[in-house]
Amino acid sequence: MKIAKLLLSGLAAVLIAGCGFQLRGQGTVKLPESLATIRVMVAGSQVANDPLRLAMEDMLRIYAGATVAQASDTPTLVLTGENINSQVLTVDASGKAGEYLLRYEISYSVLGAAGEELAPPQTLRLQRDYRFNPLNVLAKEQEEENLKRELRRDALYQIVRRLARFKPAPVDAS
Repeated sequence: MKIAKLLLSGLAAVLIAGCGFQLRGQGTVKLPESLATIRVMVAGSQVANDPLRLAMEDMLRIYAGATVAQASDTPTLVLTGENINSQVLTVDASGKAGEYLLRYEISYSVLGAAGEELAPPQTLRLQRDYRFNPLNVLAKEQEEENLKRELRRDALYQIVRRLARFKPAPVDAS
């Protein structure tokens, strides 16, 4: 019986592999050579270890294999305008909020080593909704914080994917 199960699972694996099925992998992307080494800045931040900058640097290292530098002679990813807000979606019969909508927005641009604009400013907007139960206030506060973290992570990953599609402008030979 064990041999039959083993043979059946082996046959299934061969059939799946034979049809071209592949797992999606780790979700890694390849940045263009011009962005393989990049610097990350958060506009207007005076904090040395800004959480947004650190999160973006981690995304670039993990998902794109990029080298993150602090030198000003490399292209720079400038993050601006991070904004998170909450809006009531529905109210129950007693007039209390029953569902909320979280909106996350972040803008970014890419500057060359000399400070010239390589990619125009772009804005990403994401949103998630969640139910609110007044009997579980502490759990819902934790859920909202988790959603905010997920929104940030998703937005930063989208930025990495957009950078992977970045096509540098051709250099003018004249």
